Order: sequence, then C-alpha cells, then structure tokens
Amino acid sequence: MLIRFDDISVNTDEAGAHELTSYLQSLGHSIMWCISPLVHDCSHEGGEHTQRVYPRILNAHSDHRLGYQSAFCGVPHAPSGVTVASHGLWHIDHRLLPKPAQEASILTSCALTNSKTFVPPFNKWNRDTEAICSEWRVELVKFESGWKSMEHEPWDKAHGRWYLHPRFWTVDKMAEYMAVA
Repeated sequence: MLIRFDDISVNTDEAGAHELTSYLQSLGHSIMWCISPLVHDCSHEGGEHTQRVYPRILNAHSDHRLGYQSAFCGVPHAPSGVTVASHGLWHIDHRLLPKPAQEASILTSCALTNSKTFVPPFNKWNRDTEAICSEWRVELVKFESGWKSMEHEPWDKAHGRWYLHPRFWTVDKMAEYMAVA
C-alpha cells in the first residue's frame, strides 16, 4: 500500500512527519512525501503559521500572483525508503497559473526535490499540467487514479492508495484510525 504525505515543506513539523513515516513503514506501507520548496509569508495573519503550509486566504479562488510571495525556501530531508515527489514550487492550485508559470513551478520543484514525479496541490491539474509533464517525462499523479483521503474516508486496508496531510496526524491517532477497520 502507498501512503502519500501532501503539503511537506520547511514549515512542516519534520520530527512528527518522520515519526509518522517510521510508524507506517513498520506496518509495511510505502510512503511518498510531496514537497513544495517555497512557503508563503504568513506574517500578515498575526504571527508564524505552524499548522498550515499556505495561508487560509489562498485557495482555488485566490489571485495566484499572491502565491509568488514566499518567506522560506528549502527541501526537508525525507527518511530512508521514502519516495520524494514534487508538489510544485508553491502550494497553489496550478490550474490558476499560466502555462509558463506552471512549467517553471513543476520543473524547478522536480529539480530541487530530485524527483521525476509531480503531485498537484489540491489534486487539481489541467491540460497544460498534463502537456508539461508529458513533454518533460515527469509522472503526473492524478487524484482520479484511485486515491482516497485519510482525513475524509474510513480506513479500508484493501485499498492501495491513500493520501494525508501530516499536520493532522500523530502516531496514536493513526493507530486508532487504522484499528477501526
């Protein structure tokens, strides 16, 4: 089974993500970390934003130009045995970006994460995303390929593809979630 950790950045609780990764690996699951190297400046929201990797105001209806503002840049260190994927330079709905900006985001983040896999933030992509990934031989991971959300769907140990946002999970919460099945 493959479990995907979305929204990994330098703003992520890395120790918590490592602990959760280790726990899931001990159960025999494969793990993929989806990394966005740039983190938005959240200072206008009244202080450091530790629970989210993007401001509450940034969503599919936001002005994408705000997404170019960032306060931090980096690539967290993934534990041994973890597959690393790009989640775009910024955690932003890539459908809002013109094709050249999408291409820059996808290719630069793939280079920074040393990956040939792109997982679109918010599971949103369009024909431009597909064309860019095809042209540059980057695997495009689509939600429509059978991914289920651990935050919104009951655990089914027979299902092979799950994704989660590590900021919502602890090892104890994960053990309880998986025990319900």
